[in-house]
Amino acid sequence: MAVSLILHSWLLLVPLIPSVIVAIFSLYHLLSSQALRTALNNHVIILLLCVGLISSVTDYVWTGYFYRTGIALSSTPAFCLAWVFVSASGLVIAYLLMAWASIERHILIFYSTWFATARKRFFFHYLPLIICIVWPLIFCCVTLLILPCNIPFSYSNKQCARYSCIFAIGWIALMDSIFHYILPTFIVVIFSVVLLVRVIYQKYQIHQRVEWRNYKRMAFQLLPISALYFCISFPTMILYAAYSAGVPRTVAADYFLNSIFLCFWIILFTLFAIVPSLPQWRTKCTKLFLFWRAKRRVNPEIPLPTRLKAGRTNTATFTHQ
Repeated sequence: MAVSLILHSWLLLVPLIPSVIVAIFSLYHLLSSQALRTALNNHVIILLLCVGLISSVTDYVWTGYFYRTGIALSSTPAFCLAWVFVSASGLVIAYLLMAWASIERHILIFYSTWFATARKRFFFHYLPLIICIVWPLIFCCVTLLILPCNIPFSYSNKQCARYSCIFAIGWIALMDSIFHYILPTFIVVIFSVVLLVRVIYQKYQIHQRVEWRNYKRMAFQLLPISALYFCISFPTMILYAAYSAGVPRTVAADYFLNSIFLCFWIILFTLFAIVPSLPQWRTKCTKLFLFWRAKRRVNPEIPLPTRLKAGRTNTATFTHQ
């Protein structure tokens, strides 16, 4: 059964506002400190936060408006093209960055020598990040803006039905579903779980007692994200690939429409999952949101006899002069 558009709008709006606040706080926390800003492991997190914040204040707001009114925010081709481009590229960038983050954790922990020189840092750190950003922009620009599309603009459909231009070309849609969604989902789930198991196993291997609290932060960051990608994204993108391969779109149509909406939650809740992994986030959060509780400086009260004595002394000195 299809979920109503009004319910969709509320399901999007409720987590949207706190996720924007969390993203702004997390970026402030990371960018205000030079040590955190320059740390290699934080670069992919900063990019994820930027992509999530941009998508939240553009695509998600526009989508929420559509769900509430049943029509695009602006009934113009330029807005529709901007909407579908931001939506499609932002989602793919987030998937690819999350997949690379899952891989890079292994390199940072177990193969840190790969970043020993500037040349290695470029090839094993900066170049993958550049590819994760540039490739989706090129793909969406070509498929959505350059290739001819005979599907007319429909302002009463989500993204004005412009994403159907990718659906219309079977092999492009199949490549989009496999390489942009299914494969990154596999990478996120497998590498995240394997990393947690590998770290704990290594502690056992060198005969050290495993302190679970040392890995609790890692588990709470990795496992919920893995569950989100696997439970929400994976079945939906399998259907997307099946449709692209020729399966009739009437098969599980209601489930696909409802679950494709929940893919918004992956980015929104990934922003929440990032926060507990930030160093000293509780301290900075307390300082940021409870600044009004800072103790006011109070000048000590001068006793009355001392003030009277000081006044007489100043008067005498003035008279003598």
